[in-house]
Amino acid sequence: MSTIVNPFFSGINIPNEFFCDRKKETEQVIKWLNNGFNIVLKSPRRLGKSSLIQHILKQDEITNHYNTIYIDIYGTKDLFEFMNEFQKAFLDASFAKTARGKKKLGELFQGLYLQMNLTSDGRPGAFRLGLGPVTNTSLPLQDMFRFLGKTEKPNIVVFDEFQVINEYPEKAAAIIRSHVQQMNNTRFIFAGSARHLLTQMFEYHNEPFYRSATPLDLDIIPQEAYSDFCQDMFSKYGKSIDLEAIHLVYDLLSGNTYDMQEVMKHLFYRTPQKERATIVSVKETINAILDNRETEFREVMSRINKQKDRRTLHCIALEGIATGLTSSHIMKQYGLDNASSVQNALRSLSSDGFRLIQPLGKATYSLENRFLELWLARNNGLLENKFDHAEERFQRERNLTHPA
Repeated sequence: MSTIVNPFFSGINIPNEFFCDRKKETEQVIKWLNNGFNIVLKSPRRLGKSSLIQHILKQDEITNHYNTIYIDIYGTKDLFEFMNEFQKAFLDASFAKTARGKKKLGELFQGLYLQMNLTSDGRPGAFRLGLGPVTNTSLPLQDMFRFLGKTEKPNIVVFDEFQVINEYPEKAAAIIRSHVQQMNNTRFIFAGSARHLLTQMFEYHNEPFYRSATPLDLDIIPQEAYSDFCQDMFSKYGKSIDLEAIHLVYDLLSGNTYDMQEVMKHLFYRTPQKERATIVSVKETINAILDNRETEFREVMSRINKQKDRRTLHCIALEGIATGLTSSHIMKQYGLDNASSVQNALRSLSSDGFRLIQPLGKATYSLENRFLELWLARNNGLLENKFDHAEERFQRERNLTHPA
């Protein structure tokens, strides 16, 4: 504890004592794993999905009874890269570090070789067949799964951002599923941030993983739980924070765990010992964060070459939750050309090259990066307006994404 200078973490590997809430989800996942269930964990980006998984894997009920392997495949492009990531995590697992495990793994890296002996004058001689290290140290999937099937302790394997296998040129889902379904001593967590893709992968009857895992949808941490956590952390280190200040952060960032933790991390270090963080402190902290990210956001905007795309982005940012973008009123207010150009801009801004906007409902959009939205609002003198209407905007967003 003495080495911790800031209790607010924004990474995925968070010490248990600084992990916020998720008790219900943690207990449910552990219960399912202990009863032999595979799990598909779905969550929007930056809600703490990966940190929750890491938190679960560190619990005594898991570490005492399972080998664990965590593989993040977000950046992989094909099955070969998937196998490389799997192999790295596989060789980093606890079973790979025991003497017995090292011996067994050594056998996996052995292969048949054909050696040609040379005579004393350098001419070809006899051939010899034997076992030795293979030159290509990439382990085939079947060998890794076969090894897992023989471990003394059962295993938990996590594939994070699992939906990316849909983009591989190979039929990866069918290949991976063929191995997964043979495993009796291994539980799998398939996690991802693209809910619709994961739903398709695990709920459509013509997909290889159809109903092969129990779904768990991760939602935002309740405001009361996050408020209690923040006040406890400030108090533990001789500081305090107004409840209204926490609520402003929560509403402004729509309960997004990663973004809230970033603000709280800055707010904590900016608050002197024995002092109190207030709404004013939050506003000053947000401005400081926007200052720090000025270069980053200018770079983002410089990549948008078309003026119509930039105007459409500004429109969505200033509206916060933008609907009716092709109406004459909106187009006139923000200098948008016509309905066709707006539709083209929406496609461009949501393409893989940018992914700057996200749909919230039918013909309704917001920026994916809330800090970029706030930065654009500040550049137009409207940041205070964002603060004033944070709660209203948050409730509207919840109504769109979680209809009754």
